[in-house]
Amino acid sequence: MAGVVGAVLALGATAGCSSVEVSPPITSCQSYSAPSSYGKFTIQQAAKGRAIQYGAYPSATYSGTLYTLNVYVNGKRYDAKSQSYPPHGSIDATTAGKNSGKLLSISGNVTKGKDVVLVYNMQCRIM
Repeated sequence: MAGVVGAVLALGATAGCSSVEVSPPITSCQSYSAPSSYGKFTIQQAAKGRAIQYGAYPSATYSGTLYTLNVYVNGKRYDAKSQSYPPHGSIDATTAGKNSGKLLSISGNVTKGKDVVLVYNMQCRIM
């Protein structure tokens, strides 16, 4: 795995159990992919100074009715989403270029009804 999932925490809404997935050191955003039993979490940046694409696609077990996501570039909020489908998006090339070497952090929650079923965090260094 070329990327990092800071921690993926799945909360079993009906079972009342939880688990934590710990990750390796933070690496480049070039090809971040963190597939797991929780779903597929990806970040791609083709080259230094290019735009960045990201997506968080929970598995069927952890799908929900509300998906929230926050994107931070160098500690500053860049984007936020609150929607009824798995979130994905991009960071423009200008922002990526100005923040080369800085940390990109994407975190979110998946909620089903009133229960949070998944909490995730992705981190990588912008090229």
